Amino acid sequence: MVEQGNRQPSFKAGIYLLENLTSGMYTDPFAILREYIQNGVDSIDLSAQKGPVDQLEIKIELDPGERRILIRDNGQGIPAAFAQEVLSSIGSSNKTAPNLRGFRGIGRLGGIAFSDKAVFKTKAEGERVESVQEWDCKSLRELLAESKNRALTFNRVFQKITSFSQNKCKRSLESYFEVTLYGISSFRNYIFDITRAKRYLSQVAPVPFHPNHFSYAQEIDSYLERNLRHYRKYNIILNEERIFKPYNDKIKITKGGSDRLTGIRFFYLRDGREELMACGWHGEREELLGSIIKGDNSSGIRVRAGNIMIGDDHLLDSCFREPRFNSYALGEIHIEYDGLIPNSRRDDFVDNKSKNMFYNAVEREIGLPISKEIRLRSRTKSESRIQISPAIKEEERRDKATLPVLESEPTKEATPLQAIKKQPDNVFTEIMRTCKDCPKLTEIIEGICNLSKKSKSVLKVN
Repeated sequence: MVEQGNRQPSFKAGIYLLENLTSGMYTDPFAILREYIQNGVDSIDLSAQKGPVDQLEIKIELDPGERRILIRDNGQGIPAAFAQEVLSSIGSSNKTAPNLRGFRGIGRLGGIAFSDKAVFKTKAEGERVESVQEWDCKSLRELLAESKNRALTFNRVFQKITSFSQNKCKRSLESYFEVTLYGISSFRNYIFDITRAKRYLSQVAPVPFHPNHFSYAQEIDSYLERNLRHYRKYNIILNEERIFKPYNDKIKITKGGSDRLTGIRFFYLRDGREELMACGWHGEREELLGSIIKGDNSSGIRVRAGNIMIGDDHLLDSCFREPRFNSYALGEIHIEYDGLIPNSRRDDFVDNKSKNMFYNAVEREIGLPISKEIRLRSRTKSESRIQISPAIKEEERRDKATLPVLESEPTKEATPLQAIKKQPDNVFTEIMRTCKDCPKLTEIIEGICNLSKKSKSVLKVN
């Protein structure tokens, strides 16, 4: 029997921890862009504490020919003295400001799952030293594939696949953080589909509304700036094209039609103590008949934290009477509550009491009222189509006619409503317009038709 003694167990992180933090964490290749943008805007926010940031931006280059992706921000960068420590930290972050989005220290690993090599370069303002860390991602996958390597520790693997160096550079004033991913491959390589990438970034990234396409941009920005502690938009450039959110005054709906916005409705979501959890807006549609097509890229009430989208356009489907009703609406909810913490994938929030309060508030303040309005509009439209349609068709026919409308008696098979089309003047048209909401409309018309028949019978006898 082996005596245990007083030896304390030691912590050991194995090789497969890296697999879980890379390919196990990020299954959507576009998540690469979101994670690096998230780190980039945090760097820009830190630079904002020192002065204006109007010229600060994030540039993304997708090169399908070379299978290469470059993401570069001109934020504050990492000082040379701390670069190796920061770049080698995994699952640890020195970000303490409450408005910063990346705080788990794993976002940098996003591109490792999809590339053969990842290179990180950074430089702080005022320094002449550039720090570089390289990851051999291909070797990492080979190590993970061989069962004989199961006993390797996390630190040993890290030493095998990474290298760090520092180089002198001439420009001391500029600062930056740059990620270059080489040998990118993913399912059907759709990450290099520029149109799809643009569509993804326009919905997920913290970019501004288009000033020429969306009339309510300034009104919404002013509202959010007044009510949120930290609300910013950022210049994000994809292959030399600036990205904007996808909202427009005119929206495309199912069955090939369209609708337009007539206004914006603002709202607040509060917890049980009346503390603000979130605030937001949704558009008021003129017709509200039919869902917004997916290709419009604006359907659904979207949830954003730090102005970066959480989940997708279906995250709040369960808050509506029918899940499809969410696709009738468009708008945003911006999180302000510290208790609402995005999970590692940013596809939802960490499960806690705050999450339950939030979803209940969304259902109560947004989902149910919009659901009721959709049903009311649909029912009103159906009733209107039944009651008004004959009168409208008759009016349009008379407007186009070049000859006077001749009087003709309704056939015996015609219903009272059909008989309206046969009348010589606009008396019935006025009745239809005035009494369209009256439940006794059909009874009134039947009475008039019966009276008309009796009058004509008397005339014939005389």
